[in-house]
Amino acid sequence: MSTINYTVIIPNYSKGDTSLLQRAVSSIPIREDLQVLVVDNSPCRIPETLFKDRGEVKILYSDNSRFAGGARNVGIEHAKGKWLIFMDADDFFASNAFDIFEEYIDSEYDIVYFKSNSKYSDTLEDANRSIGFNSLIDGYLSSKDGMRLRTEFNVPWAKMINRSFVIKNGIRFDEVPASNDMMFSLLSGLAARQIAADSREVYCVTVSKGSITNSVSLRNLESQFDVNIRINEVLKKNGLKRNASVMYFIYQSMSFGVKPFIKFVYKALITGNILVGWKTWLHTLCTKKRYKQYE
Repeated sequence: MSTINYTVIIPNYSKGDTSLLQRAVSSIPIREDLQVLVVDNSPCRIPETLFKDRGEVKILYSDNSRFAGGARNVGIEHAKGKWLIFMDADDFFASNAFDIFEEYIDSEYDIVYFKSNSKYSDTLEDANRSIGFNSLIDGYLSSKDGMRLRTEFNVPWAKMINRSFVIKNGIRFDEVPASNDMMFSLLSGLAARQIAADSREVYCVTVSKGSITNSVSLRNLESQFDVNIRINEVLKKNGLKRNASVMYFIYQSMSFGVKPFIKFVYKALITGNILVGWKTWLHTLCTKKRYKQYE
C-alpha cells in the first residue's frame, strides 16, 4: 500500500442536495497518495455510495449535535496522511493546488499558509471572504513577522497542516454551532515551531446563501461571541494583544430583543472585552458595504 501524503477532510451538512459537495470533491485530483474523508453531520445522512467511483473517498458520519467541529474531529481521528488539508463542502480547490502542495511535501514545516480567492457559489462572481487572509500572507512575506499570520488566519482552509503536529499537541476543533475553527487555528498557529507562507492561490472559498457565515441567529451569535472572548483569553495568556472584537455580536443581538443585548453587554463588560478590537469592527462594517451580500 502506498504512503498517504494528504488527507483532505470535508465536513458536510446538507438537506438532500449534494451538488456542492460533489463539486468540492471533483476539484480534488485522483491520486494514490491521497485520502479524502467526507464527514457527514446532516440530519438525513448522505448515502455511503455517493462517491462509489472514487476509491480514495470515504464517507464517515458524525452526530449532528457535534456540529461541523465534531465532524472535523472525526476526520482527524481517521486521517492517515502526513498532511491534513481542510476544505468546506461548498468550496473548491484551484486546478494546480496539489502541484503546489507537492513542493512542501517533504518539508519540516508544521503549517504552510496559502492564498485563496473568493466567489459567490451560485454565480461565481467575485466575493470578499479571502481579502483579509491574503493580506496576512502579504504581510508575512514582506516582513517575516509571523505573529499576525499565526493568530489571525483563523480558518482551517488554504493550509497544509502536519498531522503528527496536530496529534502531538492535542489540538481539536470546538464542537459549537458557529466559529468552531477559530480556536483550532489560533492554538495551532501558536504551537507551530516552523511555518511558511506561499503567495499562490490554491483554494476558492465561496459565499453561499444560508451558510453559517451569512446566517444570523441568536444561537450562532452566542457561539461566535463566546469563542471571541476565549480567543482573547488565550492571546492574553500568551502575552499578546487581544484583538477579537465582540462589538458586532453585541450590535446584532439587539435584533433579538433587550434581554440578549443586556446579556451580551454584561458579559463583555465583566470580561473586559467591551472595546477590544473596535477598529477591526468598524473596518469590517465598511468592507461589507463594498460587496454584494446575501441577506
